Amino acid sequence: MGAAAFAVGFILLWSAGSWIRGGEGFPWRSGGTTVATRMDLPAETAYKVEPLMDMVALRDLSYVPVKGVYVSSYAPGSTELMTRLLSLADETEINAFVVDVKEDMGLLTYAADVPLAKSEGLIEKRIKNIDDFVATLAAHNIIPIARVVCFKDTNLAKKRPDLAIKSSKGGLWADYKGLNYTNPYNHEVWEYLVEVAEDAARHGFREIQFDYVRFPTDGPISQAVYPGEYCSKIDAIAGFLAYAHARLEKLGVWVSADVFGIVIQDTPDTEKIGQKYDKVAQNVDIMCPMVYPSHYDTGSYNLDNPNKSPYELITAAMKQTTERLAGTGCMGRPWLQDFNLRGVQYGVAEVKAQIKAAEEQGYSEWILWDSQLKYTTGALRAEGGG
Repeated sequence: MGAAAFAVGFILLWSAGSWIRGGEGFPWRSGGTTVATRMDLPAETAYKVEPLMDMVALRDLSYVPVKGVYVSSYAPGSTELMTRLLSLADETEINAFVVDVKEDMGLLTYAADVPLAKSEGLIEKRIKNIDDFVATLAAHNIIPIARVVCFKDTNLAKKRPDLAIKSSKGGLWADYKGLNYTNPYNHEVWEYLVEVAEDAARHGFREIQFDYVRFPTDGPISQAVYPGEYCSKIDAIAGFLAYAHARLEKLGVWVSADVFGIVIQDTPDTEKIGQKYDKVAQNVDIMCPMVYPSHYDTGSYNLDNPNKSPYELITAAMKQTTERLAGTGCMGRPWLQDFNLRGVQYGVAEVKAQIKAAEEQGYSEWILWDSQLKYTTGALRAEGGG
């Protein structure tokens, strides 16, 4: 009985499959004049398969504390630079690169699938093959972080003046360097920035770091006109970050934002640039205060010369960061100085002092900035150290 039942079941299954494919169906219907008609099942080509895993949970479980360096978009095109940077990661505690995906002038640095960037000619393929580049970083156990410069965007402002900050004297508003900004109140700009970030995430970047996520700070600010202004500057920036975070979280990436040191100090100037520490913290996963000692004025944190007191400055700034972020659910990760400015040379002692100060305040993460990419190797521990 069992064998007979199996045989009958097999014949029925085979026949049904044959019939669906447009065949003759049952094997005994093999003669006569009957012509089988192909029957195609309806298919929805736009159907998208949802991931079977919780991308946020996967993101959280796979998190590794970042000890990174900034990497410009020109580095991947230079064998010499990349060899040096990869060796830095291989031989020291550095485990992350913050890479320009949308750079300071607004250009996208690889062949991103972003319609507005394509139509306006805003793509400059400095990174020839983004997937190969990300794969190379993975081979060296380097976490890829996409730096997306937001509203400082001369190229898009000139291509699309309707998206830009205007001047009360006519034309585009410009800062003292002649650079233009897109309008943080414009939701088409928001959408564009999120599309850039989403594309980077789909190419394997594990974190999106928004920079210049603020209103302009220098230039004839009183002449700046923001078409469609509908709320405070603080709420405009917070609104953008909330909009971006909701979209990007679904892709399983972390969202971070760079902020000035004065944001942590919570000075009145934060309202002018739209960065309020609590509003930012509510809408990102990680806040990255740029606590470069050279950027602080005399008297900051009661220091006569903050630039010559890196340990003391970072200690005070990160202690305050802890106080500001308490209860927000937002992590902190400082940008530290590895460059010379305002007459003070930074070397092994100065970089080490900053790292030590940050870690003593409970921060296992930090990123070094040097636009020249000449990082002080002697200030870093060997791979796996610390």
